Amino acid sequence: MTTSFDTSLTGFRFVRSHFGDTLRDVALRELGDASKWRDLVAINSLQPPYLTDDSTLASDTVLLNGRDYITIPASAAAAATTEAEDVFGTDCLLNADGTLGVTASGDFATVSGVANLQQALTNAVGVEKKELIYHPDYGCIVRQLLGAVAGPAAELLAADDVKTTVEADPRINSVTSSTGSISGDSITVSTVAQAINGQTVTTTAAA
Repeated sequence: MTTSFDTSLTGFRFVRSHFGDTLRDVALRELGDASKWRDLVAINSLQPPYLTDDSTLASDTVLLNGRDYITIPASAAAAATTEAEDVFGTDCLLNADGTLGVTASGDFATVSGVANLQQALTNAVGVEKKELIYHPDYGCIVRQLLGAVAGPAAELLAADDVKTTVEADPRINSVTSSTGSISGDSITVSTVAQAINGQTVTTTAAA
């Protein structure tokens, strides 16, 4: 079936934003310059907060990440980069207990590059699906399998679900392996994935 998005308007193209994106992220990825986010505001007639992960805030002037299309100047192309910090971005550092990391000077600590991707994947596979009210599709079902399915079937289901969760991150190109194992009352899934810049990233989910 042909849709209106199969043919670009003259001078424009359409892209979808990713979960967690800001307009600066989109401008950097699609235009090669984060400062051009204001151009996207004007072209798309957006109003603050411009992009959102919360479907209840989405409207004609606030686009929902992962669902709505953003109009981008067709002639603009993002500058090619393989720098890990540019490819994988920067985020707040989370401690093992889920609290925000703090620097010695009292500022919020950040994590960049491959470490940021690793943290994002660890968070995704560590959250039970439907645990986050406003993001019911975020996370995986590994914990839900405990006691519900036994033996090799549980291992296969867990491995497949974690694989799907890891592949959902737009910075991942493919998952090369995903293996589940059961020991007593716990399930562990180990995945090996290839990021979009060719780097190998490993993730472990346990429940």
